[in-house]
Amino acid sequence: MEQKTITHLLSRLTFLGYHRFEIKNIIKDAIGVEHVDGLNRTQVGKVIRHLKMYELLGSDYVQTYSK
Repeated sequence: MEQKTITHLLSRLTFLGYHRFEIKNIIKDAIGVEHVDGLNRTQVGKVIRHLKMYELLGSDYVQTYSK
């Protein structure tokens, strides 16, 4: 379930215009590494929180500047 959440959030960030290197940096900022394979529960939680935060920021940006 958590992997599906991460996959969905990664897709959303890509849709919102984040580049691959930016997404890797977001993940690295959250847990110190750029990949999401083999993470423990704590790391998964941190990654999900960070990705959700950037998804919200990206969504807000699109709503604000697409008018």
